[in-house]
Amino acid sequence: MPTLRAILAIPVGLLAGGFVTMLADRTLSGTPLGLRSRCAACGASLSFAETLPVLSWFRLGGSCRGCGVSVTVGDPIAEVVTAVLFVWVVLRYDQGGTLVVIPLVLVVAGVALSVTDLTAYRLPDRLVFPTFWLSLVAMAVLSILELERPEALFGAVGSAVGYSLFFFAFHFLKPAAMGFGDVKLALVLGLHTGWVGTAFFDDTRTAFRLTFGALLAGMFVFLAFSLVVTTLRCFVSADILPDPLDDPDEATPLHRAAVPLGPGLIVGTWMVVLYPDAVLAVAP
Repeated sequence: MPTLRAILAIPVGLLAGGFVTMLADRTLSGTPLGLRSRCAACGASLSFAETLPVLSWFRLGGSCRGCGVSVTVGDPIAEVVTAVLFVWVVLRYDQGGTLVVIPLVLVVAGVALSVTDLTAYRLPDRLVFPTFWLSLVAMAVLSILELERPEALFGAVGSAVGYSLFFFAFHFLKPAAMGFGDVKLALVLGLHTGWVGTAFFDDTRTAFRLTFGALLAGMFVFLAFSLVVTTLRCFVSADILPDPLDDPDEATPLHRAAVPLGPGLIVGTWMVVLYPDAVLAVAP
C-alpha cells in the first residue's frame, strides 16, 4: 500500500509542481491567479499539452511556442522537486491518514517561496499569508476531527509566534541583515514545526524544541548554501543569484553580496517535518 501511494504521488506531485511554478511567476508579476495558463512574456494561452509538467518543457525545447522566449530550466526543476517531496512526505506519513495534508501544503508553499526568494529575493505576502491561514484552518479542523485534541493547535500557534518574534528582534536590531519577509515566513514555518510537536508528540515543550531545531538546521543550510554561492561567484564569470536591489553600476564586495535566507529556513523546517525524531535527538 505505501508503494502504491508513492506511485500515485508522482503524477499528483508533478501537477502540484506545475501549479507551484505558475503561482511563483504570477505572484512576482502581480498577475491574478486563474485556471487559464498563459505565457508570461506574450500572454498567449497555453494548451493542455503545453502545460504538462517537465514533459512540455522538453517537447517545446524550453521556449514558448508563440513568441519563442526561453523558459527557465528552473521551472522543470521546481516541478521535479515538488514531485520528489510529495513522494517523500507520503512515504514518511504512510500511517498518518488525513494528517498528510498539512506537510503537503508546506511542500507547495515552500517550493513556491523558495523560487521567488531565489529569483527575486522576495517572500511575497500573497504567498506567505494565504499559506499561514490555510495551514491554520487545516490544523484546526484536523485537531478536532482527526486528533480529537483541539488544544494541539495552541502549541502550533505558540511556536509560530515565538519563531516570528525571534526573527523580528533580529530584524529590529539589524534590518540590513534580514528582510521583514523572513519575519513573516517564520510565522508559517513555526506553525508547522509546532504542529508536528503537538500533533505527534502531544507536548508543547517538544513543539518548541522542534522549532528551535528547525532554526538551527535552517541556519546551517543557509550558511552552507552561502558558502557554495560565494565560491561560485569567485570562479564563475556570470553572477550567481544576482541581487535585483544591487546597483548595476557599482560593484558589490563579495563578502557583502546578498544570499536569500528563506530557502535555508524552509529546508530546515522540512527536516523537522520529515524527521522529527532525529531532530529531537540532537536539539537541546
